[in-house]
Amino acid sequence: MKKVLAIILAAAMGLSLSAQPKRLTVKEFLKVSPKDTASYIVKGVVDKIRSASSGSFYLKDRTGTMLVYGIQDPSDPSATIKKMGIMRGDTVAVQGRFLLYAGQTKEMKDGRLLSKADGPEHGKTFLERLDRQPSFQGKEGQEGAKAFSKWVNEHVKRPANGEKGTVVVDYAIGRNGKVQEVQLKRGATPALDAEAVRVVKSAPKWKPAKYDGVPVRLTAYVTVVFD
Repeated sequence: MKKVLAIILAAAMGLSLSAQPKRLTVKEFLKVSPKDTASYIVKGVVDKIRSASSGSFYLKDRTGTMLVYGIQDPSDPSATIKKMGIMRGDTVAVQGRFLLYAGQTKEMKDGRLLSKADGPEHGKTFLERLDRQPSFQGKEGQEGAKAFSKWVNEHVKRPANGEKGTVVVDYAIGRNGKVQEVQLKRGATPALDAEAVRVVKSAPKWKPAKYDGVPVRLTAYVTVVFD
């Protein structure tokens, strides 16, 4: 009777009565046949976030590295990598089946997140997690910001009437290194505001920041002093 009830319950929940999914190393998982429809569990460290939007990342253990494409949280299928709190360096266990995409890319498709242990990146700010800080004219990070401020202040045209003031301008360093989305943060006078914005828009390219080896957009601001 108990066995019958177990079968009915399993069928109602969409569960298999077979043994728990087998645990494999990355190397073992990558050797699975494309014809194998079984689900496997692999545990490792998140080596790199490939795409936060598609939920894909590289998982690494002592045997190798594999792509997990389309990670899902069983308790919330709509959850994104950000909502799941997955970062580079986290230790995760995922369950899914092997897929040979386009006949060449070996991956775990639509893996389910079973467990996660936070890595060291959770204690850092986004800037601290960057592989490379943005750089301007060969100077990186804070030194680059100082070099940019110097360049801007050297290239503004001082008003003939001797008007003075301080203007703060917001901008973004795009993934291509171009200065973008320039807008006034705090103004002084219409003439000074317009000149500060004009110069920032005309600035040369930066070398963009990188995270997980991919260029990323960053926002910043610069203070322009007319004295």
